[in-house]
Amino acid sequence: MNLEEIKRQTNPFQAYNIVLLCASLIVVGWCWHSTEMGIGKLLDGWGNMLTYIGGNPSIKDSGFFPPDFTASRLVKYLLSMLETVQMALLALILSVVIAFPLSFFASRNTLAIIIPGNQGMSLLMKKSMYAAVRLFANFSRSINEIIWALLFVSAVGLGPMPGILALGVHTSGVLIKLFSEGIEAIHQEPIDALTATGAGFLKVIRYAVFPQITPFFVSMTLYRLESDVRSATILGFTGAGGIGVFLFDKLRSYENRDVTTILIIIVITVAIIDRISAAIRTKYT
Repeated sequence: MNLEEIKRQTNPFQAYNIVLLCASLIVVGWCWHSTEMGIGKLLDGWGNMLTYIGGNPSIKDSGFFPPDFTASRLVKYLLSMLETVQMALLALILSVVIAFPLSFFASRNTLAIIIPGNQGMSLLMKKSMYAAVRLFANFSRSINEIIWALLFVSAVGLGPMPGILALGVHTSGVLIKLFSEGIEAIHQEPIDALTATGAGFLKVIRYAVFPQITPFFVSMTLYRLESDVRSATILGFTGAGGIGVFLFDKLRSYENRDVTTILIIIVITVAIIDRISAAIRTKYT
């Protein structure tokens, strides 16, 4: 490739880039107008937000500050936050158990290893498995965790269990998508080299696929743990256990000092999990 060709391909003012930029601006402008977005509205309503945070003078302790750090309440909230983390951990384990094996059937390159051949029954099986797993992943992650929680609450009653099931089902769909995309992005050469030796599909996946996908899998799993902890705090609004039950109750009763305390606990917990996750990621990068 000569210098002129490189300049031509790297020129940001190509017709395609200009058309794409114009189309993007049109879409953003259309969305902005249709959704009635406006910076002026936020600036005009900023005072109302500050008034809400400050609280209603006629309602005792309706302000968000100072937080209520009463020892008995703090212990109660910390224990409920621990329950929330337990919910997220169990949901993550459930989702990984579901997503890890299914992700290999949602990836065309590993599916070709598991079911070799491109004719007749082999082709039909590959297309059917790929479509079925993708459909399950799309279905489970398209429905919000709160909807899943409401369904499971109706099935098993109030408490942490419906929250665990809701997070597990939703996260399994997310992880199938993430894992399968990570698998499809791996290098093909190690797979071809091992296949040429006559190795079976289990050995090919174990020695040619696993080493390439492990760092990505670990990173995505830890990311979903952080996300599930945040989501689990909201599932309490449906009666699915955890600190969200207290958060919902305090918001409804305008005990906003307690709300601030709960939010501080949630932020600190997520920050701790983030640091632990970062330390684990360094072991696989």
